[in-house]
Amino acid sequence: MAKQALIKQDGIITEALSNAMFRVKLENGHEILATISGK
Repeated sequence: MAKQALIKQDGIITEALSNAMFRVKLENGHEILATISGK
């Protein structure tokens, strides 16, 4: 799968879920599920 354009947003973690998943409230008011990735 090819990488697409990266979208970067700032937010606050409101809940830590299982499997390194987090519920995050963004500055624009939207709420998303996020995960941490990297090397």
